[in-house]
Amino acid sequence: MFQEYWEAFLIGPFLFFAGLVGMGMVVMSIIKLRGGHLRYEPLLYVLLVSIILALLLVMADLTRPPTVMMVAMLNSFLTLRYNLFLPILRGEFVLRFSWMALGIVMLILALLAVAIWALPYITQRIRTLLPPAIVKPLEPLLAILDKLALWVLSKKWFYYAAIFIGVMVTLYSGFLISEAKAVPFWNTTLWGIPGIPTIWIFSATAGALALIRMYHLDKEEIVHITEKYSLYAEIGEVVAIFLFLYNAINSASLAARESAWAILWGELAPIFWTLVIGLGIAVPMATATLSRLVHSPKLIYTGCVSGLFGALALRTLIVYAGIPEPL
Repeated sequence: MFQEYWEAFLIGPFLFFAGLVGMGMVVMSIIKLRGGHLRYEPLLYVLLVSIILALLLVMADLTRPPTVMMVAMLNSFLTLRYNLFLPILRGEFVLRFSWMALGIVMLILALLAVAIWALPYITQRIRTLLPPAIVKPLEPLLAILDKLALWVLSKKWFYYAAIFIGVMVTLYSGFLISEAKAVPFWNTTLWGIPGIPTIWIFSATAGALALIRMYHLDKEEIVHITEKYSLYAEIGEVVAIFLFLYNAINSASLAARESAWAILWGELAPIFWTLVIGLGIAVPMATATLSRLVHSPKLIYTGCVSGLFGALALRTLIVYAGIPEPL
């Protein structure tokens, strides 16, 4: 009944990690530009691992070896070059490109941006954790890498670029499936606005703020600020989800209606109401409200983990629930 083109338990986590990295870059860059202070080191390590996992999951789903994937990435860049960049240079603004092509390029750029941001912390860890006999020959290289990374990180344009890349990666993770014409449920719009990318933006923003909160449980100011904006994001997310399902269930497509029905009242309903709405949205909103009354690190941490797990469940469920339109 449900689609079998993409493995939901590979693509779902990929979409989750891509969104976490994308909006994580956005939120952290905005805080950095505004002069805020965070524990950037552990956050950057999480983003670095997440983007690597996202790329590995894409390769696993495509069942292609890394060498073939590198050729595919090069081909994606060339496709973007000839179908987007060259027409713009000729004065012809024609968007002829695939989201897969743009997305692969953006994922690579996100990996590069996060790696540069984390580089000073990584080199410092190398100096402190490895024996001096190993570090000494590497010191000239480490010094050069440090100097280059710190120069880039001292420029505001880096953080504006990170914001742009982060938004594009998050949008890509939505358009990747919403552009699949064979599955009408994924194509459902919010009255002309692409539905899935909109949901992903709200969900990934809440996830990024939850990640930041997890590493600042002892900083009440950061906790309360991130909870405030997380609440806005979660309200936007739940509204977008139900509008998306409402439009799908009233769609002219039988396949889209069946997908929405399965999620709301059918065989997928227990997962939707328990994991997505319950754990993913209701619990974080409840813990955020309670933490205003009593600052409990355990309560806050529970809400963060619950929200992140719900975000993962949401993406996996949406991918799994897609039903192809009969030919």
